[in-house]
Amino acid sequence: MNKFAGSDTVSISINRPAEKVYEYLYDLSHFPNWVSYCSSIREEESGWVMETPYCQSAISVAERNSYFILDHVTVPAPGVEIHDAMRVIPNGSSCEVFLTGFQMPGMDDEKFAEGVLTGKKDLETLKEILEGERVY
Repeated sequence: MNKFAGSDTVSISINRPAEKVYEYLYDLSHFPNWVSYCSSIREEESGWVMETPYCQSAISVAERNSYFILDHVTVPAPGVEIHDAMRVIPNGSSCEVFLTGFQMPGMDDEKFAEGVLTGKKDLETLKEILEGERVY
């Protein structure tokens, strides 16, 4: 019997219009600016490839859409897919950014909690960049 995988959602308010935040996030070339585990990223003929301290991974984002959905699929090895759900939700002249991570099969709770904390810190970095408090 398969164990139900856990999930957790972190969010942050960003004092920038949702459209601007979405456009910044949709451009994966910005990943190394705010995603702590992304050493570099490049676009190849087959798609985006991200370098991390652990491995090289193919990464894709949901097709451009009017709902500001930015779900990501990362493939660090053949047959291994890591899904992250991401949304930018307008809130007046500002927005809310939500990131949901899913516990991978075989991942212990402590490692998953570390990943959630990393996601929260990455969103804080994103906020600093987009609100102009941090130069990238």
